[in-house]
Amino acid sequence: MNRERKYILIVGAVLLLVGVIYRFLPEFEGFQPMSDDIALKQRKILKYQQMVQERNALQEEQLALNRALERAESGLLTGETPALAAVDIQNILNDIAGRSKVEVSAMRVLQPVEPEEKATVKDYLTIPVQITFNTSVRQLKEILYRIETSLKLLRVSEMRVRLGNIKQAEKVFATLTVEGFMKKNKI
Repeated sequence: MNRERKYILIVGAVLLLVGVIYRFLPEFEGFQPMSDDIALKQRKILKYQQMVQERNALQEEQLALNRALERAESGLLTGETPALAAVDIQNILNDIAGRSKVEVSAMRVLQPVEPEEKATVKDYLTIPVQITFNTSVRQLKEILYRIETSLKLLRVSEMRVRLGNIKQAEKVFATLTVEGFMKKNKI
């Protein structure tokens, strides 16, 4: 036999011996002294107790998160379809405009917006409504405040404001796109 084959056989025998030891290692643990075995089992018990305590803490955290989600979802639109949800937004906007003593000149419902593919939350649908009105700057500020503090989760995604007459700078033409959100599974 040449030298290379001897080395290959020696390396193969060593690898085989390592594999056998690795495979039958749990049986060799029985030859350890009892004090080591007891300490090992105590460490395992402590580890399992920690895991149980972490599980309880995680369950409590999950319950808290579920309650927070329910509170947040109470601000979603209640309509069964996007059209009914848009009517809900229109009613809210009409109420806000009425309380602010502003006359709405136009209101139209835009197409519902699906979340992007990259979005982490795909269970919700965005319902946009566009509203146009003539108002003073103070009333516009009041309307924006009431939209943002509404009981329903609404946001102004787009706003265009133009001066109607340069001589009457207090009057402006405003067009707002207000978005509300609804759960997608209602559709």
